[in-house]
Formats: sequence, structure tokens, C-alpha cells
Amino acid sequence: MRDRTLERQLRLLTLQLDNWKKLHDLITYGLDKAKPIISSEQERQFTEIRGNLLQETEYVFRELNLVAELSGKAMNVLQRGVSVRGVRELTNEDVRRLEMEWNSVFTKLGVAQGQLKARRKELAEQTALSYYLKHWFRLIFRRLAPAH
Repeated sequence: MRDRTLERQLRLLTLQLDNWKKLHDLITYGLDKAKPIISSEQERQFTEIRGNLLQETEYVFRELNLVAELSGKAMNVLQRGVSVRGVRELTNEDVRRLEMEWNSVFTKLGVAQGQLKARRKELAEQTALSYYLKHWFRLIFRRLAPAH
């Protein structure tokens, strides 16, 4: 059995995680002062990835019911890291905050992806009949349960 909503959420989450990984790669490059000078191509990639995240993050978080938990942290990362050069010039305290908030967002998205994949596996093992019976019984029991 497949659930379209679940599949859509997994696609959104996979794209979001890919963009967070790409952003991290560029931030890490920017923080490594031993690396050569930052190219205009790297700045273009950074701006493109950052722009994608700025446009899509709220939508994806809303779809996954993670807005309250992650929105502020994600925006802090995206506001602190305005460019690869800008990341290179951050203070040690700002770098620490950036890394902590990036890790917090990335970890929570990874956990959410794992939960959705587990749900997908559970659904794949169900027949359509067992899925609808289970759903039907839940509705009946909710109606029969006394209100608190």
C-alpha cells in the first residue's frame, strides 16, 4: 500500500536535506582558512542553495508539522551565512552558533525522514483491506470514546 501524502513528504524532505548538506559543504569550505580563495562560482552556488532554502523551508516545515520546532533555527543559519566570504569572517562565537543551529535542523530533518521511511515500510507491508479496516476501527473507537 502507498500513501501519496507520505511519498510527497519524503520527496520534499529529501530535497530539503540535500540542500542543507550542500549549504554545509560550502560553509565548511568558507570556514577553512587554509583553503584557497573563494571563487565566484562557489559564491553563486551558495547564493542559489541559500535562495532555495529561503523559498522552500517554511513550506516544507509546514508540510511536515515542524515549523514551531525548526523555523527559527533555520532562519538563524540562513541569516548568519549570507555568503561564503561572509562565513569566513564570522567570529568564533557566531561560527559555534551557526554550526549548532545547522546541526539541530539537519538532525531533526534526518529523524523525520527516518520516521517517514518507517511509516512507508509499515504501509508497504499492509494490504489495502487491512489498512482501511484499521482506519475504520480507529474512527469508530474515537466516536465511542467518552470525552474528557
